[in-house]
Amino acid sequence: MSDNVLSYIEMCLREGTSLQQGMNFGLGGTHSVILVSFRQNAPYRDKIADDGTTLIYEGHDLPKGNKNPNPKTVDQPEKYSSGALTQNGKFHQAAQLAKVGKEPPERVRAYEKIRPGIWSYNGMFLLVDSWQERDARRNVFKFRLNAVVGEENLSEPVHRDAPRRRIIPT
Repeated sequence: MSDNVLSYIEMCLREGTSLQQGMNFGLGGTHSVILVSFRQNAPYRDKIADDGTTLIYEGHDLPKGNKNPNPKTVDQPEKYSSGALTQNGKFHQAAQLAKVGKEPPERVRAYEKIRPGIWSYNGMFLLVDSWQERDARRNVFKFRLNAVVGEENLSEPVHRDAPRRRIIPT
């Protein structure tokens, strides 16, 4: 496979963890990972904006279960009942701190699902904003990520003014 097209196993080996969920905050303390899909039947409404330089990523639902038979009818949570932050909450907190300049933006690697078990690496992004909005039935989290060049060296500090790049659709 090419450098940007990876099997699920290759993707997990690269990230050093099993990527069982679409949002993975603070892996190794150096970056986060999101899994995106722009396919028609995708469960979340991720989209490319700003002439192809920005990814608007939708937060994730509570898992389906006995207490939550239809997650698409329940607000996306920021915290668990224990008070601990969900992945939505962790990303939201980081985005808000970056937005007001209290912390550098979180580096986020994005992988796009091409087909079952096959992923395309879409590059590095900086998490710069977040908000909640109402869809037809509930409140969902939205995250603004700028596609950037030159942020792959995770041992260097984040460059807030990293040059932007266009997202190349898979």
